[in-house]
Amino acid sequence: MPSRLVLLLSVVLLIASCGGGDKHLPSSNPPEYDPKKVYTPPAAPSSASATVTKPTDLELLRSKLQSFEANQKTKSDGKKVPFDPNLLQLFKRVRSPCEALSRLVQGLGSAQLFSGNEGAALKKALGPDAEDIAHRMDEQLADGLKHSLDPGAADCPISVRSQKKSDLSQPARLVLARASSGRPLLFAQTTVPDTPPDDYDVQKHSTSENAPLGWVGYKSRETMTRIGKKPHTEGIREQYEMIIAPKAKRCPDPEGMVDGTFEWSIEMYRATTGPDGEPQGVLYRRHVVTELKGKVGDDAKVQYVDFDARVMIQHIGMELPYYSHSARIQGQFTIDQRMMGIPQEFRNITVSDFSAGEAEAKDASLMANIALIAAYFSGLAYFDAQTEWHKPNTCVQITFSPATKAKKLGPNESVAVKTELRTKEGSTVVPAKFKEAKEQPREGNGRVSPREAESQPGTAATFTYQAPASRVKHSGFWVAAVSRSGVAQAKDGEWEAADSGLRLRIEHRIQHDPQSGYAKSGHAQFDGAVQFEIPLEQVGEGWFRAEIDVVRPMVVRHVRPAANPCSGSGSQTEHWRVSTRVDSTGEFMNMHVGFISSNEQASWTCRGPAGTFTSELYIDVHGILKSVQLPTISGTRREFTDRNPKLLEWLSVTVMEGIDEQGR
Repeated sequence: MPSRLVLLLSVVLLIASCGGGDKHLPSSNPPEYDPKKVYTPPAAPSSASATVTKPTDLELLRSKLQSFEANQKTKSDGKKVPFDPNLLQLFKRVRSPCEALSRLVQGLGSAQLFSGNEGAALKKALGPDAEDIAHRMDEQLADGLKHSLDPGAADCPISVRSQKKSDLSQPARLVLARASSGRPLLFAQTTVPDTPPDDYDVQKHSTSENAPLGWVGYKSRETMTRIGKKPHTEGIREQYEMIIAPKAKRCPDPEGMVDGTFEWSIEMYRATTGPDGEPQGVLYRRHVVTELKGKVGDDAKVQYVDFDARVMIQHIGMELPYYSHSARIQGQFTIDQRMMGIPQEFRNITVSDFSAGEAEAKDASLMANIALIAAYFSGLAYFDAQTEWHKPNTCVQITFSPATKAKKLGPNESVAVKTELRTKEGSTVVPAKFKEAKEQPREGNGRVSPREAESQPGTAATFTYQAPASRVKHSGFWVAAVSRSGVAQAKDGEWEAADSGLRLRIEHRIQHDPQSGYAKSGHAQFDGAVQFEIPLEQVGEGWFRAEIDVVRPMVVRHVRPAANPCSGSGSQTEHWRVSTRVDSTGEFMNMHVGFISSNEQASWTCRGPAGTFTSELYIDVHGILKSVQLPTISGTRREFTDRNPKLLEWLSVTVMEGIDEQGR
């Protein structure tokens, strides 16, 4: 939807800001500036370095306006002015985005652009092409609003006013594309001929970027440059830049609040070449920064959005006295859930912090238009964010106690499962309504009750599940949840009884082969055994796994007879990893075993004619067996052996608790 922003704002910037009356927003010019004085770019500072780049006229003027804006932000008196809420009824009873934009465009046209003292000053500064500029901006506004709709609505009858001259301009060639987000983007062809075709080159450029991670929205920037050509318009340059950036947090916080922002920046710059060859420019700037805070109800839908908009309207130039005014608009709006988030109702609107003096009727109209623009794009951003947190398990997840697949149930056995909803960020428990509880893997497989329940922090919802009379794989229940922080269902909403588990008793012995060449050559022979029981946890369909640390004591021997017979002892700590994969019949399993040793300690003492001496030893043993197969039935015992040129190994596995035969 960046394109809907793109051309829309190009017109709005000049429109309401200068309309009607002898006064615009009351002046609040910094004391160091004389409103009647004509400003020229300051002389470039002397520098011996040839690498210093002289700022352009546009950059200098823009820098001044940004500096004045920063100063005025600190001068807020909080004084409110009267405001007619009827000015914000524009979107009432609209039936489509097309209709909403058709209404909005009527308040954004250029009919009043040159009214009043400020409008007259602007018209004078723009020169003889002022009316042409107004017409071009009207056309751009209408085109931008049309292209902010889906491609199917390209024929939406949006217009501002008919042209007075048929040959003033020619519609720019537009290329409508679709971004990955599904929003239409408007890319303008470079060097688009304007009418007359030889007077100007028109260059357009559009960029759009997604909101930061964790946010929903975008930031689009659209620029248009018109460069005059010989013989009639040489030396004339117009440049327009518009930035629009609505965004909202992807997930509500535990209290159901959703932060957001909306920024709209629009600039118009026109310059001609003066007698001295330097540009004589006029810069008009409007900047709106809006802080947003949406409230989400327990049904996971946006209830309302509070907004606080800071408005800055400025212009400066060679033929245009410096002008800078600020205002603040605060209020609340609701969104139409049937119309993609179009603002539906405005409440508690206040306008305050005018930079000086009192406002008049046309100023209120200007503030209303700005509020409508901000609310329109912000409402759509909040609706898009709502679509994200409505995706199951995006922002919240269901937790159970006992956890899923952690509790085994016998025939007709029941269990009370405490159920809560937690945010994925921070794992905070949030109030939730659980609904549509039903048995798994099919309804009627056992029984779950109640079908609906509510939870609060500190008070979990409790569902009682009774297992069926005969075992069925994946027995349990499914439940969905809705809350002010998002929704959850599907896989993350399942509670499942544990399959019949595995508990194994392992006996393992390993020793150096006394008949090996290694032993007969006089090396120390190690002999050690371990015995332990290990419960295996199910980690997937048919997969069980466990780890355990054990200490293996060692006996150290020497081949006899020997000139110096030796004996000793030692030990090592072993970290065992055991995993099994049950086959599709459930009757057999492949077991994978292995261990890593650490903390080895061993020594032996040797006696002989030369005396007695003790030496530290390095334990050089490791497992040979890697995998074996055995039945899954309780009480089964299997023994396995293996050898290599140095070692002998024995492994005995007893199934202490096996996998019962399960129905399907």
